[in-house]
Amino acid sequence: MQKPSPVTSARPVYVRPEIAALAGYVPGEQPSDPRVVKLNTNENPYPPSAAVRDAISEACARLQLYPDPSGRAVRERVAELYGVDAEGVILGNGSDELLSLLMRAVIAPGDAVAFGSPTYSLYDTLVALQAARSVHAPYGPDYGLPRELQTVDARMILVCNPNAPSGTAVPRRDLEALATARRDTLVVIDEAYADFADENATSMAVQHPNVVVLRTLSKSYSLAGLRVGIGITTPELAAQLNKVKDSYNVSRLAQAGALAALNDQATMQAHVARVRATRLRLVRRLEELAFDVLPSQTNFVLARRPGQVLLPVKEALAARGILVRYFAEIPDALRITVGTDAEIDRLLDELARL
Repeated sequence: MQKPSPVTSARPVYVRPEIAALAGYVPGEQPSDPRVVKLNTNENPYPPSAAVRDAISEACARLQLYPDPSGRAVRERVAELYGVDAEGVILGNGSDELLSLLMRAVIAPGDAVAFGSPTYSLYDTLVALQAARSVHAPYGPDYGLPRELQTVDARMILVCNPNAPSGTAVPRRDLEALATARRDTLVVIDEAYADFADENATSMAVQHPNVVVLRTLSKSYSLAGLRVGIGITTPELAAQLNKVKDSYNVSRLAQAGALAALNDQATMQAHVARVRATRLRLVRRLEELAFDVLPSQTNFVLARRPGQVLLPVKEALAARGILVRYFAEIPDALRITVGTDAEIDRLLDELARL
C-alpha cells in the first residue's frame, strides 16, 4: 500500500493563519536542576501553609469524582475575605484563564483592548487570539497611569496593578477616576501582586459595575503549582463568564488547596512580610551597585542601568546558576524575583563580582 506523501507547506497545516503568525507568550525558564537559584518567574520562595498539603492529601481519596464546577466553597471564602457577593466570584485555572475568559466573552474581532506599556506580555497574545487590536498607552518614567486610557476608544481597558515588569503601582484614587470616567468600558484590574503592595483596589469590583478585579493564589499564597485565580465582578457578568469557561476548570486538588490556604491568613501574611523585608534590603544593595531600581510594590524589582544592555549580565548570572528575567523591549533592565535571604545574598555576591 502506497504511503501518503508528507505535507509540505510554508505555514503549519490545519491552523488559522492568525495563529501561525503569532509568536505566542514565552514563560520564564523552569530549570530541572534544584541547585539553580530561580529568581526569574516571581514565585514565592516560601512553601504554602502546611494545611494545604493535608487538604490535598484528603482530597486525593475522591479523585474518581469531578470537582465542584463552580468551586462554591472557595468562592464563599473569597466573599467573606473581601466583603463581596459570592455569586460575583469566579474561579480560574490561574488568573491567566480568567483573562482569557474575559477576552472570549467581551472582545470580538476588530475590537480594541487598551493597556499601559510595557506590561504583562500575555495581554498582547490574548488580544491577538481574538483577532482584536492592542492599543498600547506608553508609561512615563514614573509609571503613572497613562492619560490616554481616559479617552482611548476601546472596548476593554486592562491595568496590571502593581505592574509587571516594572513592579510599580498607581494609586487607587487614579483607578477610581479611570473607572468613573469610563463607565461605558470594562476596566479589568489585574492584581496578581496586590498582597505585596501598600494598598489594593479589590473592593472597586463592588463599587463600580464596569470593574473586574483579578486575584491569584500563585504569588502571596505560594500556590503557583496549583493554578488558582480569582475573578471578582458583578453576579451578572460572572454568569456570562461561566458560559464560556470549561465546566471543571479548577481541579478538586486545587480547590482543596486553595480553601486551606485562604483559611490560613497568618501564614500568607508572614511570608509577605518576609518578602517585603528582603525586597527592601535587595533594593538598597542594588542601588549601592549602581543600579536604578523602580519603587516596587511586588515580590520582584526592576533594576536598570540606563544606556547599558544587560543581556550579558543576565547570561553571566545564568552561567553561575542564577536565573533572572531579561526583556528585549527593556534592554537596560533585569527583573529580579525576591527570593530567600540566602538566594538574594548569592545573587548580590555574583553581581558584585561581575
